[in-house]
Amino acid sequence: MTKSNRTLNRVILFVLGLVAVAVGLVVGAGVLPAVREALRPYADVPRTLEVPASSLWIVAGVCAVVVVLALVWACTRGRGGTAVALRQHTGADTVTVNVALVRDVVEHELTGVRDVVGSRVDTYLVRRQRAARIRVAVRRGGDAVTVLAAIDRAVAALDRTLGRQVPVLVHLTGGTRSALAKATRVR
Repeated sequence: MTKSNRTLNRVILFVLGLVAVAVGLVVGAGVLPAVREALRPYADVPRTLEVPASSLWIVAGVCAVVVVLALVWACTRGRGGTAVALRQHTGADTVTVNVALVRDVVEHELTGVRDVVGSRVDTYLVRRQRAARIRVAVRRGGDAVTVLAAIDRAVAALDRTLGRQVPVLVHLTGGTRSALAKATRVR
């Protein structure tokens, strides 16, 4: 639900990591004898490394540009997430509903469902429309039909509470948390 491409982000991080490792090895080989000795079987490394001062300034400038570009990249990713689930304008008044209300309504409705380990609710602004993503962790071997019926009831309760329908994406998950969760006991 964000505007960034996950694969592109991972490729960029991988390439930057490889460049950082290569630069670290080259600098380490020129400065630290232990690194030089460790690299000796794999590469012919000179005993001393003489770098002109102008080259150091160029390297520092390139590093600064890379850091600034990385900060710009990190700050412009992940758009769309918002804490506002609903904003309604009526004349001069504006009613704003926080995501905490949506989270509380969904958690309240899913409390009695045996196969639900946990839930998480996030809201996003997608193409200028607010939408909710409900992630529900289902116990391993749990009945997905029962869980989906409970989620439908929770979404209906949410629509009644808000007074209008909000687009919802439901994501059922399993995994380590679900596999390790203890069975609910009736007392």
